[in-house]
Amino acid sequence: MVKKIFLKIIAILFVASCSSDDDPTQPTGIFYQSTSFDNLDRDYILYVPPSYEENSGLPVVFNLHGGAMTAREQMEEVSDMRPLADTENFILVYPQSTTDGNGIPIWNLGGENSKASDINDVGYISHLINKISNFYSIDLDRVYVVGFSNGGYLSFELACKLSEEIAAFASVAGHMFIDTYNDCMPIHPTPFLSINGTEDYYEGIEGYYLSIENSNNYWIEYNKTDLIPEIVEIEDVNTSDGSTVQYYSWKNGTNGIEIDHYKILGGDHSWPSLDNNPVSYTHLTLPTILLV
Repeated sequence: MVKKIFLKIIAILFVASCSSDDDPTQPTGIFYQSTSFDNLDRDYILYVPPSYEENSGLPVVFNLHGGAMTAREQMEEVSDMRPLADTENFILVYPQSTTDGNGIPIWNLGGENSKASDINDVGYISHLINKISNFYSIDLDRVYVVGFSNGGYLSFELACKLSEEIAAFASVAGHMFIDTYNDCMPIHPTPFLSINGTEDYYEGIEGYYLSIENSNNYWIEYNKTDLIPEIVEIEDVNTSDGSTVQYYSWKNGTNGIEIDHYKILGGDHSWPSLDNNPVSYTHLTLPTILLV
């Protein structure tokens, strides 16, 4: 029977209750770690749920911060998935990017129009997968990535260039760069979810990244899903935030997978949330995303 993980992108702005003083010798909890990769010290946050046991074979979810942000900000202020990791039983990783010449944290995609530095961030994520698998019992067939903004750009890059290690991915307020599209070489059916606001370059930027429609179409065609989506108007539970939501689902892809998209009408460059906060453009509970 095919095992499944329910990755619910419910942006609950949940303030962290754990500290960096947690004993790293304990098998579960939150750990602020560093590792050496390509002669650089790289930081990441690791969260192991209480359900973890030796030989658990748990899935792993990488949650990538946006540009000019930190891994800790992504976890504490934008997308705290620790409660979800506890209930759905997966290991959670918040990697930290390096900084550019101005000291701004940013992920490097490596293409002509998307290159931020000479840093190999695709290799860094692969390194972390290998490192974590050396210390924890994980299911290497169920490694997932979700990214916000610049982290969303990298999630596309990982799905295209690290396909052998990434089972499925999601992008929130992110785009598929043309460089990524031109060099995209996935090797297996890949479930994909995108969440984008119509006021956030929804039509793309010529010469830099694709429109949301075109990037979705790439994964629709690659995964051989239905060409006509099911469309659901999500209940507008907050009529004062200036946005409404349409949910698109292209079903019946290879191995039964689907491609999902939340179109935030009137939404800007933000991560959806249940709370009224600076990174929220709509107040809604997003349905479960099924990643096979």
